[in-house]
Amino acid sequence: MVERLCWFKSSRPQTMLLLRMQEFFVASDGLEEYHRHMLIDLHSDTIYALWDDPTKGSLVSSSLSIDRNKLYGGKVSGQCLALFVPMHEHVPENHRGKSPWTILNELHDRFISEISSAGIPQMESADDLEDGTLHAILTTEEGASIEGDISRLSILKSWGVRIFGLTWNYENELGYPNSADPEIMAKGLKEKGIEAVEECGRLGIIVDVSHLSDGGFMDVAHHAKGPFIATHSDARSITGVSRNLTDDELRILADKGGVTGLNFCPTFLHDEKALTEDESESRIEDMVRHVMHIYKTAGEDVLAIGTDFDGIGGKLEIPSPDKLYLLREALTKAGLAESILDKMWYGNALRVFREATF
Repeated sequence: MVERLCWFKSSRPQTMLLLRMQEFFVASDGLEEYHRHMLIDLHSDTIYALWDDPTKGSLVSSSLSIDRNKLYGGKVSGQCLALFVPMHEHVPENHRGKSPWTILNELHDRFISEISSAGIPQMESADDLEDGTLHAILTTEEGASIEGDISRLSILKSWGVRIFGLTWNYENELGYPNSADPEIMAKGLKEKGIEAVEECGRLGIIVDVSHLSDGGFMDVAHHAKGPFIATHSDARSITGVSRNLTDDELRILADKGGVTGLNFCPTFLHDEKALTEDESESRIEDMVRHVMHIYKTAGEDVLAIGTDFDGIGGKLEIPSPDKLYLLREALTKAGLAESILDKMWYGNALRVFREATF
């Protein structure tokens, strides 16, 4: 196992700490056991949370759901860290005057700083996700970040961005968001949105349809050259919110070779109303209902995990990656075989990363 971990070119103290800590986890469980429970999480907002409020700590240690030790404890082999660009009323006063592109660049600088300090290497190829070490996977959320300039996708590729989210919860230059308004929900991609999908295909960047309108989803399905994904969306048949996917969308996603990452957000998991966001509950039993429905509707190859850690509120029964074993135990009791859980935990996401030529 030591030979497998020592591919790092850097001899920085942080990197050596990474090696020692991960050797400990692998030695404790054995290599086969470690690989059997590896995890790829397709979405988190940790970088934005640290950029927005530095008092929360760092990727080394923080008050957030995600930091280095929690990732090690969860045997995470690939953690997607999104560069989320806030828009409209979600831009605090101290960020006003900065363009979306400027904010994206600041977030990228923070990403590089955080993973460097934590000694966590950035994923360069899908092979990195199988070597028994933790890697950071760079993604973006909110296509307004490129300000309608499709050529900037090449810059994102040079950064190592692996997933590009077309929209957040607002209309932008590329398309329309999920919405309770049927007219907005039916709208497809704009011309630049189609160009973005095609350019992502050329560059080997995976398109993310979480937050997108239903019409936009169908346009991505039509124009995407390879698999596309919903990094953090649940089943609309179980919880009827526009952020979740319909059964037809789940089947289309599966047919295209994509995946949907199970989102832990309380309002996506159940219809119960809470007085405040902090009082809403994210429960394992609701996660199981969604997973079983998605599995029965679209099959085992579409299952993945996209926690949305550090981008969601409420009382989280699974508050951090090191507690994800609780979900695995519950899904085992619900009847999912180990082979299916392995696909959900890392196999399906790994396949999509392999099929995207970067």
